[in-house]
Amino acid sequence: MTTAARPRPSWPTPEPKWPFPKLPDELSFLADIDRQLHAPALADISRTIVETGLWRDYVAVCEDYRDYRLVFENDYIDVWVLSWLPGQETGFHDHEISEVGICVADGAIREHHMHVHADDTSHVIVPGQTQEGPFGYIHRVEHWEGDPAVSVHSYSPPLAWVGQYRESGGQMLRLRQPGRTRLSPT
Repeated sequence: MTTAARPRPSWPTPEPKWPFPKLPDELSFLADIDRQLHAPALADISRTIVETGLWRDYVAVCEDYRDYRLVFENDYIDVWVLSWLPGQETGFHDHEISEVGICVADGAIREHHMHVHADDTSHVIVPGQTQEGPFGYIHRVEHWEGDPAVSVHSYSPPLAWVGQYRESGGQMLRLRQPGRTRLSPT
């Protein structure tokens, strides 16, 4: 007995994730990035995006958690706009192998730095100010002022993994999590 071949069902083709929709002219330089960048260059990119004002198109606000939107990504960089409401923070974390450049667009955020054998230190970052985070950088970021506070974060290589730090029984533990995890202080 011979079996006739069955016709294959026609499945919809998924939309490709790349390329992104056409970037506004002021952000087209992002598509030309073809190498890994270090924190100072990433801070400059974040500042440039803040200066264009186009970050406003990416603001997403959520009462329950710090929200964020992807502006651009390729093999070398990803750029995000983050919004912060009162009480929202990340908890201490690192960016694994990625470096970061941050620029505040609106409101203010407070950044804390963890120290060994000393109290944590912190500073407030206001609109137009930047912060550079080299490889191995550990920090905690929280809302300080604004409704919402908004910051632009550029990572290179793209933020694939983070280390979230937790205290347990007097010891500090590092928990490896996907880079697109919503970080929380607990």
